Amino acid sequence: MDKNKNKFTAAVYTLGCRVNQYESDCIISEFINLGFEIKDFNSSDICDVYVINTCTVTAGSDKKSKQMIRRAKRLNKDAIIAVCGCFSQRNPKIFKSDIKADIIFGVSEKVKIPGLAFDILNNNAPENNIHVKDISEYKTYENINAYQSEKTRAYIKIQDGCDCKCSYCIIPQVRGIAKSRKYINIYDEIKWFSDMDYHEIVLTGIEISSYGKDFIDKNINLINLLEKLNAEPELNNIKSIRLSSVDPSLIKKDFIDRLANLDKFANHFHLSLQSGSTKILNLMRRKYNIESVIKNINYAKEKIKDLNLTADIIVGFPGETGEDFEKSIGIAKLLNIYHTHIFAYSKRPGTDAADYNNQIAENIKNLRSKKLSEVCAKIKEEIHRNSLNKEFDVIIEDISKDGFYTAKTRNFMDIKIKINKNTGTTWKPPPVEAINLRGTAQKIKIISCDKNYLYGEIL
Repeated sequence: MDKNKNKFTAAVYTLGCRVNQYESDCIISEFINLGFEIKDFNSSDICDVYVINTCTVTAGSDKKSKQMIRRAKRLNKDAIIAVCGCFSQRNPKIFKSDIKADIIFGVSEKVKIPGLAFDILNNNAPENNIHVKDISEYKTYENINAYQSEKTRAYIKIQDGCDCKCSYCIIPQVRGIAKSRKYINIYDEIKWFSDMDYHEIVLTGIEISSYGKDFIDKNINLINLLEKLNAEPELNNIKSIRLSSVDPSLIKKDFIDRLANLDKFANHFHLSLQSGSTKILNLMRRKYNIESVIKNINYAKEKIKDLNLTADIIVGFPGETGEDFEKSIGIAKLLNIYHTHIFAYSKRPGTDAADYNNQIAENIKNLRSKKLSEVCAKIKEEIHRNSLNKEFDVIIEDISKDGFYTAKTRNFMDIKIKINKNTGTTWKPPPVEAINLRGTAQKIKIISCDKNYLYGEIL
């Protein structure tokens, strides 16, 4: 630590899913509790501690995790480097022997990192720097809390782990069995953010569709949780409750009928769809076929006004023919998916699919990714055109460099909002008189659009 500084400094870099983002929020909260000043990892600021919260869902995730650790070492060779997350859970020794991190955790007990870093900075270094437990020991939900969020929506973790045995997925091996968070702990955390004037929460987990399945009371499930939260009188500041990624097998008639009655539900599903081919879904060991997805999503669109869809799709899964790939394109068009996260299949050691025959060449995966991306861009642009002159409730996220408030509609469309009538669509610094409405709920009207954004005015 620089003798001229009053505080220790820390920066956290998060890879991967919203669960990791939530857990990073918890780590940052603990740093703040210990008096640390939090810096932006992406800036050139020199920090005393760097935390890299890793992901291992693809080979690319592993590579980027290592890159971020090396970047932190370049910024300050004397800094404490802490790693945690799914990659370090899967292979902790690589971070000790090859990368030489100072503190190594897996997926549990991440919030101990700030305390250990504080001890090291005060010349009280622990003898052991690897704190990764065998995942089989992680059988019950670890209740940690975030007391801040860098975003205007707060992530609330309700569940961890997964009991599915999808043939391509490494995550159950690093996150363990499904385990659910108690309602009182979920409520208390949401109440904290409500009292802090947050208006939107995102319920997240590794497999939130399985929420409650590990409880003795088998009447507890995701829709019960949503109904209870929607009815809580003390959460009056919360205007929107959003779900993170959901398994399409969850979306059935009873679930939809009950969800449609909840006024706080954000009318958006992010589907962990993975493919438009039932043959490929079977090879993946997913729990649904494409016919049931079409039927249930069509019913959901009838019951839930302006329901919008985003989705994950894997291209180049072993055995995927050109016809199978065209079915993925077809389902994106048929369901009118607003945005698709496209993943080129990545072999993960220890998964069944890594040993499947008929592995797809990388150049074919790349071509299919590009083609699907082009199709999805056209779908998004068409949805934007169909949204002209409509009114939406939004929560302002920030002021952008080009002179707009940025936000997402309740059904998760990207929007830029005029600060004043002189704001154009070319680069223009925010006017000096602009009021910072970050985090406030506003009603807006769509006045124009392009392929990337809707443009609106505050009513």
